[in-house]
Amino acid sequence: MSYSSDMRKVLDDSLPLGRRVTALCYCLERYSPIGFHASLSFLRVVAGDFTRDPAALPSAMELLNSSYAAWQAELRAYGVLRRHAKRLGHRSPHPSAPNPNQPSHWYGAPREAALHAVWVWYSKGASADTDVQSLAFTLLERGRFTAAQREIFERVLAEPGDSQEILRQMAVVVARS
Repeated sequence: MSYSSDMRKVLDDSLPLGRRVTALCYCLERYSPIGFHASLSFLRVVAGDFTRDPAALPSAMELLNSSYAAWQAELRAYGVLRRHAKRLGHRSPHPSAPNPNQPSHWYGAPREAALHAVWVWYSKGASADTDVQSLAFTLLERGRFTAAQREIFERVLAEPGDSQEILRQMAVVVARS
């Protein structure tokens, strides 16, 4: 199956609600820019409880599909740039250059979705470095960091560890503050 065939199932009113929700989950397996559980939760918060209300499913699918389409457009533009760079002899992109092959944010609502991902991570009580827990709490409470917290964030972000995905989502929030 493909993303587009599962999308058609989500929007097919003749299918039972459970199969339509399962099809949405299959779409999220292929494209979940802020992680599967956070993406599913974000859709539920924005579109409504589609597990109980079939009228919320089209809104959830539209929200997911608009982000997916924007990501696909970015991938196509990146492909054009890479082909041009290769013709000029630049065979490999610089390691610090952005690479959209893995989506780093929710297209169309990057800050809101990233903040939601931080909330999902924090509310699960995910074990992590106390600095990361404190930073997550601050973002959820204030929506931004103080200068001292930004320094801690930069230090923790540069260190390898288990919290890199949530730190990337925090970076999206910080960049758009």
